Amino acid sequence: MVPLVEGELRRIAHHYMRKERQGHTLQTTALVNEVYLKLVDQTQVNWQDRAQFLGIAARLMRQILVDHARELHRGKRGGGAPLLPLDEGLVFSTERSAALVALDDALNDLAGFDARKAQIVELRCFGGMTVAEAAEALGVHPNTVIHDWGLAKAWLKHELRPKGAHAG
Repeated sequence: MVPLVEGELRRIAHHYMRKERQGHTLQTTALVNEVYLKLVDQTQVNWQDRAQFLGIAARLMRQILVDHARELHRGKRGGGAPLLPLDEGLVFSTERSAALVALDDALNDLAGFDARKAQIVELRCFGGMTVAEAAEALGVHPNTVIHDWGLAKAWLKHELRPKGAHAG
């Protein structure tokens, strides 16, 4: 089973790291290893299917990436975080880690009033899932994912716009 799990984790991690520069401080293998160690530590999970596994892996990867980004920017203050284009997938680098932290904060806010929309963003952005895969993971129709994905992106775009920018 380890090769299957490792393959899925590598696919998800590669989703993040594919556009990253060579020699980045967090490599795909290190990210996979971190997620794998956290998955092995999941003792209270009753593993049911691939979709559940991918959802948990996406959440763990998000936590690892955000923790890494926060560590890189600890003590740095001021300035607005750059916009993070959701359609292009997440690219993790020192320059964009502030945007990742801002996205994480916004997703936590979104989850406070609409958990499903936040889960869809997490599955699509952090899990690299297609609409069909996210629908399967959440037990909803793909059209629901498409609808919620559009609304979540619009809400996040509003929340992540630079301070002082007017909606236009």
